[in-house]
Amino acid sequence: MTFEILDKEEFTKFLDKHPLRTFFQTVEMEEIGKQGNFTSYYVGVKENGKVIAASRLVSKPVRFGKKLFYAPRGILVDYENIPLLTFFVKELKKYIKKQHGYTLHIDPTVIYKERDINGDIVEGGIDNAHIVKTLKNLGFYHDGFIRHYDPTKQVRWSFELPLEGKSKEQILKEMNGNTRRAIQKAEHWKVKVRELSKEELPIFKAIMEETSERKEFKDHTLTYYETMYDLFHEKGQIKYMLAEINLDENINVLEEDIHALKNTLEKAKQKKKEALCKETESQIASLEKRKQEVLEIKKEKGTNLSLSCGMFMLYGKDILYYFAGSYKAYMHFFGQYLIQWKMICEAISLGKECYNFYGIKGVFEKDDPDYGLYLFKRGFNGHVIEYIGDFYLPTSLYFYVQNFLSKIRKKG
Repeated sequence: MTFEILDKEEFTKFLDKHPLRTFFQTVEMEEIGKQGNFTSYYVGVKENGKVIAASRLVSKPVRFGKKLFYAPRGILVDYENIPLLTFFVKELKKYIKKQHGYTLHIDPTVIYKERDINGDIVEGGIDNAHIVKTLKNLGFYHDGFIRHYDPTKQVRWSFELPLEGKSKEQILKEMNGNTRRAIQKAEHWKVKVRELSKEELPIFKAIMEETSERKEFKDHTLTYYETMYDLFHEKGQIKYMLAEINLDENINVLEEDIHALKNTLEKAKQKKKEALCKETESQIASLEKRKQEVLEIKKEKGTNLSLSCGMFMLYGKDILYYFAGSYKAYMHFFGQYLIQWKMICEAISLGKECYNFYGIKGVFEKDDPDYGLYLFKRGFNGHVIEYIGDFYLPTSLYFYVQNFLSKIRKKG
């Protein structure tokens, strides 16, 4: 085995076939890294001229000429092959040290323990605790089995819907009843989902800004979203989706529903069905109220209304629901549900193995403030994914200095 610098072409050929492949490792993401002052490197292990392990590394200068190295969702290696893993880590440590790096941060998409839809461990399921132990034995420090969000890192918990061997009808049938009804209501009310062009990305950005202010997270710049579009759209690996509604069409539907209910009420009165009359009158009143609300929105905002948006990565075995936003005032149109359903259908049509809803917290109690996000995603059915987490390999004494300074800053 030999440790070698790889050119982008041979690295990409290896990446595209690796079971742990992810768009975070693609050469296209080098351009995104440059926006944050990161430099990319492509390294790997070859045996008889064939690449058998590899990773895109990125580095960023910190203090005193030292650099932080990171393998985004890497390294790409068979973690069960101890001799190969040991050799790769040993050579990476030497390489990074020569580049004045003080640590290597990795966060591979390796499942830690298999979990079900409720977040409970599956008895007899996947258990990669031994991989955590192996990495520690190789000198890595484990950041722990965190259950909270950390905006400086990739998610350790996500939610995934398996699609293999399932039809759209079966997927819809297996959803939670409330989720299925939300999708059906959105379709009935004439909510439409379409893909945005690059020129329309300011629409996406506006929704994301409102969402980030409300949920208190840092949004990306419009330049970031445009660059991602340029890098991946021509290859069919990214889609920005928008849920929108024509309020005139929605009002027509409401009027048709009200008319149908009035006919039902008239028949119920003729047959003296008091319970049905009372229920139908309540439904009519509810729809009349909704119609007035829609008319008010139309008066203020115009006929065409943007509701929700999502950024999706179509790379490898899945479609990944990476970023999303919704206008809080219009969530009752259920555009966010219809976007998910349309992209799940897209994943099935493309023969994807799964639909990845991405980040959740590893907390599944109803009183948790972020329980609603988990509840939204589990409504589509699927299961919780728990990754092994973040690991740091010291390559310089400065690693310990940096850790000491970080602890002091946190205490302060």
